[in-house]
Amino acid sequence: MRRAVAGVLACLWLVLPGLAIPAHAQQAVLRVGTFLDNQPWAFRDRGGEVVGFEADMIRRIARDLGMTPQFVAKPFKALLPGLAAGEFDIVACSVTITAARQRDFDFTQPYYDSAEGVAVLKTAGIHSLMGLRGRVVAVTPGTTNEAWLRQNASRYGFAGTVEANGVADALDDLSRGVADAYFGDLPALLYALLKRPELAVIARTETGDRYGMVLAKGSPLTGPVDRTIGLMKEDGTLEAIHERWFGQPPDPASSTRRVMPRF
Repeated sequence: MRRAVAGVLACLWLVLPGLAIPAHAQQAVLRVGTFLDNQPWAFRDRGGEVVGFEADMIRRIARDLGMTPQFVAKPFKALLPGLAAGEFDIVACSVTITAARQRDFDFTQPYYDSAEGVAVLKTAGIHSLMGLRGRVVAVTPGTTNEAWLRQNASRYGFAGTVEANGVADALDDLSRGVADAYFGDLPALLYALLKRPELAVIARTETGDRYGMVLAKGSPLTGPVDRTIGLMKEDGTLEAIHERWFGQPPDPASSTRRVMPRF
């Protein structure tokens, strides 16, 4: 009899409106929006597991939050709209912190200082941005690289642009002759070129870009996620992640090492 009563009470606890399950128990999964052709930030290894710099960060963040990460793959340009629509809890995809994006979303403190780079085939005879006059350039839609191209198209006289679905796709476009150059984030380019000796970076644009993780405006997760990133800097976790994926420690003055305020 006592067991039967206990079972009834357990069912009532789950279904009665006044006896709701605690919020932390309801949200056991951390839904992470990312683009999985983004080495070394997030990509699938040969076994199909999501790995990378930001994947390592997310696993530590989820652990500290008592949650399980669930990576949701989308094209880069669909990530922020998807976050706004409630498809994810967080976006981790080497997203540059900008004033325009901050109007609509929360950002954590930065954790990586970036720059833009331009890659070409070594045999193309292109050695500078001015050498791209009349040439077709590739770029990933929705990125700050695309914004830079729009702002500088008339100055450098590009013949047109080709949309690329990530770095690997863009570099394949160069090899196939679909595009003459690719504009992308320099860290991802340098990482990719380790395996693509036929390509070279001909220009580096110091933009002051910094990456942060993105959450919905006013998300209750923003503070806890930001605090964990700060702890990762203090306890050496982020430095170890950097060494794992770039083969060297981060600059001591970089946002990978320094605890910083949210913008």
